[in-house]
Amino acid sequence: MKRILVLVVFGVILAAGVFALLSAAFRPIEIATASVTKGGAIETVYATGYVEAKERRSLKAPRAGVIAAVLKSASGAILAEGMEVRTGTPILELRDTALESRIRAAQAEVDRVTEKLKPGSPFRQAYELRVTEAGQVAADDRAREQRMKQQFESSNISRDTYDQARTRAEVSEQRHAQVQQEYDQAIADLTTAITAARSEEESLRAQQADNLIVSPIDGVILRLPYKAGEFVPSGAEVAKVGDQRELIIEADVNEDDIARVQLGQRVLIRLAGYDQASVDGQVYEILPDADRATKGYTVRINFAAARFIAAEKGSLRGRVSLTKDVEPRSGMTAELGVIVREKEGAIIFPRTALSAQGTVFVVDGNKVSEVKVSLGLTNFSVCEAVAGLKEGQQVAVSEVKSLSDGARVSTKE
Repeated sequence: MKRILVLVVFGVILAAGVFALLSAAFRPIEIATASVTKGGAIETVYATGYVEAKERRSLKAPRAGVIAAVLKSASGAILAEGMEVRTGTPILELRDTALESRIRAAQAEVDRVTEKLKPGSPFRQAYELRVTEAGQVAADDRAREQRMKQQFESSNISRDTYDQARTRAEVSEQRHAQVQQEYDQAIADLTTAITAARSEEESLRAQQADNLIVSPIDGVILRLPYKAGEFVPSGAEVAKVGDQRELIIEADVNEDDIARVQLGQRVLIRLAGYDQASVDGQVYEILPDADRATKGYTVRINFAAARFIAAEKGSLRGRVSLTKDVEPRSGMTAELGVIVREKEGAIIFPRTALSAQGTVFVVDGNKVSEVKVSLGLTNFSVCEAVAGLKEGQQVAVSEVKSLSDGARVSTKE
């Protein structure tokens, strides 16, 4: 009895599974459709890029160090991303312990030498005492030599005795001159040393001044990646400031396509987050040298009809509006179609209708027919059909990967 019950349950489950499979196989695929129309076709060079502030600066650490402090704005608030800064506004300060030690050492050397050079310093007194003593000895020996000379001339002493006195006087005078020369040289050396020490201190303090990172332009802080106390490698970006009143796109165009891109060409722009909307731009600059790694050329594009809306009167903070619904932001990804050729009166259809095999599914009642299309001008939103389609036909623009020739479909309202 139990065995029969198990077989019945198994049969019910199997039947339900078969029913579900059959239902899925024969259930129409719900699709969205679009019309094949006649209009303008365009061919574009495809590129990708990023929205950037046209006027921007990347501020980098001049040397390795620690963030001593993120500074405050004029209102007293600690600066942060999104806050407004003006030219010359200090943003943050680095602390370089090794540099500070070198400055202290240079200052100590300046103080040490300055102390020695002061009139009446122990250093000067010791040398001046030696000079005075040597001068007194030389004077005494020269006076004795003169007395001995008179006695020699009176024949009261021998020539040897006089010669000894004269030699002693000459040696004492040479010793006095030597001590004076040593003193003068010591002062000259100290003067040279203090000049070098002061120069070193000034150079180090100039480097220390570089530890204060200031904004070189009026703008908004776009990036402030480090906090107080964090270590910063030499050359690392510590802040990025941009004037967001004018945004552009910097795109990378492959070297195979760059010859077709010219200044002034119209550009179709599709921004991340606005996939269903495209806005216009124009090529205004092509940089002359390629990136060796990507083998691409940087092309700069401005937005047509861009309008800056300030957060408040006179503020650098705000947003750029292109249309009622499209507002680009710094760092946003952009897909670009640089228009290189145009054609009027072409048979066109949405790019989303095109399958990976170069076919299109034409809707005929509740079924679709897979049609091979000969393509003409194409871009990332619209394709030209040179052959295979007629004006007025309806084509599937969704679920294309799930469709096959003869598949049953239902259209979305």
